[in-house]
Parts: sequence; structure tokens; C-alpha cells
Amino acid sequence: MDVVDLRSGGAIRVERWPSELPLLSLCILVSLGIYLLLAISVVGLVYVILFGLFFLGVHAALVAYVRGSAVRLGPQQFPALHRRIEEIAQRLGLDDVPDAYLMQAGGALNAFATRFFGLNLIVLYSHLLEACGDNEAARDMIIAHELGHIKAGHTQVRWLIAPASLVPFLGTALSRAREYTCDRYGLAGAGDKSGALLGLTVLSAGGRHAPQVNQQALAHQREDLNTGWLTIGEWLGTHPPLSKRLAALEPALLSGLRPSWTGRLRALAIVGALGLVVVGGGVYLAVWLPTYARQVQQQQQWQQQRTPYPQQYPEPSR
Repeated sequence: MDVVDLRSGGAIRVERWPSELPLLSLCILVSLGIYLLLAISVVGLVYVILFGLFFLGVHAALVAYVRGSAVRLGPQQFPALHRRIEEIAQRLGLDDVPDAYLMQAGGALNAFATRFFGLNLIVLYSHLLEACGDNEAARDMIIAHELGHIKAGHTQVRWLIAPASLVPFLGTALSRAREYTCDRYGLAGAGDKSGALLGLTVLSAGGRHAPQVNQQALAHQREDLNTGWLTIGEWLGTHPPLSKRLAALEPALLSGLRPSWTGRLRALAIVGALGLVVVGGGVYLAVWLPTYARQVQQQQQWQQQRTPYPQQYPEPSR
């Protein structure tokens, strides 16, 4: 686990997941290219503006709901939890503690961090905190994970890399790498590996059953995904499977399991075959359509030549 305790400042530096920064650079380049192509066309630029305003409105509605309906934590609202969030934020080296909210979401076990016009905030779903029970390390894992998104800057460049999310597999790969990075922040904030692993297990099995889960068996479930199509399904997901997130924090859970590339190789073969079909179809249409258009034009000309001109009859005398 790549976490370095900086004794001088008392903060913690967490090493990002290895693929995160390369994927971020690629997403930026791809997004800038897409923006440039759209900007060349006035119509494309209009679509960019309209889509941007639409998603801005949706995001504004979400933030408005959270700030108006969820419970904002503070000295007068759940002070112990608010104080713990402040402590974890300071430990992770955040200059400003983001606003934190407690919200019920119909039993969903989730939490998220977001940013709106310079305002950072995290939202903790009440059922997730309840599922962590009295295990403070499991709860702190969830809190630190969301604070990690803010510390790592994940909430700041979403508009810049938005077009890259339209590219199959690219945007989701970056999202998964970021989740692995923030799990490292979660472990750092929890300060206890067993508690951090329990926090992830709660997301898988819920609070009542999580303490009885065999985490090694759960981590070994990653082999259930070792097929071509399921690997593609994993690549299309924004979050890594929890079985792999557990193993990323504690590689010892994979003891006795041999690494296999079967699923990835089959997935690459499927994607390659589909790519060839799409490219081949595009090339065929590019060649066939002009030929077909010429044939239609020639047939129309031939029919016009065969059509007799109408006979000219003199006007009847009056």
C-alpha cells in the first residue's frame, strides 16, 4: 500500500493508482480533439452549448436538493461526526473542509463527492453509515474515500474531460482508476486495514451480513469475471468490482489464486472483431454508396432518353 506518512506536516500522502494519470492525460487530449472538431462547425458548437447547459441544470438541481433537503453536518448537527470529518480532512491535507451532508436515499448504500462553482461537498447516505455500525474505521473508510476525490482533484476537471466519456472504455477506465486511488485514501483515513476492508464489504453484503463475509472468498470471485463478455462488462463499468477493490487493498486475499489473462485476451479478441466489422462496414459503404449513386443517375438518364417527347399538335383554329 503506497501511503507515506509525512511526519513534518502530520498529513498523509497517498500515491495514485498507477494508471490514473496516464488515463487522465489521454482523456484530456481526446476531449480537446473532440471540442476542436465540434468548434469547427457552428452547429456542433451550438450542440456543445446546449448539452453543457442541460447537464449544468441537472447538476444544479442535484446540488439544490442536497443543500435544501439533506442534513448539513456541523457543530449543531451531529457534532461528533462533523468533527471526525474535519479530523480526516486535516489528516489528508485538505486546506478547506468541504461541506458534508447526511441524506437518506431509500436504503441505498452509497456516498459521493461533487463540486459546483467552486463549492466542494460530500454526501453520506444514512443507511451506509448505519450499516457500518460501531466500527469507526469502516465508517472512516467511506468518509476518507469521498474526501479523497476532492483531495485528488477528481471533482475539478469533469467538464474538461466530459467528451472522453463518450469514447467506449476510455472514460470508464479513468473512473475505475480514480476509485482505486480513493480506496487508498480511505485506508489512510481509516488507519486500520481490517476496518477499511469491512467498509468495502459493507457495500457488497450490507451491514448485517458484512462481518460474517469470508473476504478471501469474496476476493476470489474476481475469477467469475474471467470471461470475454464479462470482462467487457467490467470495462464498461465506472466502478471496479468490489472483489477487485478488496484485493487491491489487501493482496494477501489472493493467496493461492493464479493470475489469468484469459478474460482479457478474449475481451480484446471480441472488441477487435467488432471493430473490424464496424470499420469494414464503413469502408464498404464508403465504396458502395458512390457507385450506387452513379448507377441510379445513369439509370435515370437512360430512362429520360427512352421517353418519347410529346407530339406537338397545332392549335385548333378559332
